[in-house]
Amino acid sequence: MRISRIILPVLVGVFALTGCQQQETQVAQPKIAIVDMGRVMRDSEPGKEGVKFLESRQAVMQEQLDAIQDRLEKNPKDEAAMQELQRVYAASQQRMQAEQQNVVNLLFDSVQRVVNSYREAQGYDIILGAEAAASYTPSADVTAAVIAEVNKQKIEFRPVPETALPGAPVPGAAPEAAAPEKAPAASDAASAK
Repeated sequence: MRISRIILPVLVGVFALTGCQQQETQVAQPKIAIVDMGRVMRDSEPGKEGVKFLESRQAVMQEQLDAIQDRLEKNPKDEAAMQELQRVYAASQQRMQAEQQNVVNLLFDSVQRVVNSYREAQGYDIILGAEAAASYTPSADVTAAVIAEVNKQKIEFRPVPETALPGAPVPGAAPEAAAPEKAPAASDAASAK
């Protein structure tokens, strides 16, 4: 009888532990995919259009610089042309940085929306960037499918407005060196009476 009193609680404990272990193994594992964001940005149609846009902006700026350099070749001592070349070169660099940042921001926002939609539509819990994953199986890589979805997007690239460039005057702000106001002419003062 003593043995049955000891065995019964032990058996109940074993069955309880087995039930707990089975419940733990039944917890769903997150569904994870990998996407190479660099490849999406580079190989997608919007990414290629962004590069073409930047190349066209670069060409316009290079034409301006070439025209000034041509003037300098004809007259190497032209101080005004030298100063203009330096000013236009610095402005071109700032503009290209702003244009590049704008293109990257537009592309990234669009790609991020596509990745979020793709994750929801395909039932993934997580989509990791390939650079964040130390190792993964090729079947987890959804980059090609994401590129196909990004290719359906239309992004309109436009030049950055002058007011958005660093150092550009702020609309509505007082100019730095305002001309003094003129006193009203005698005829204006007489008509104001």
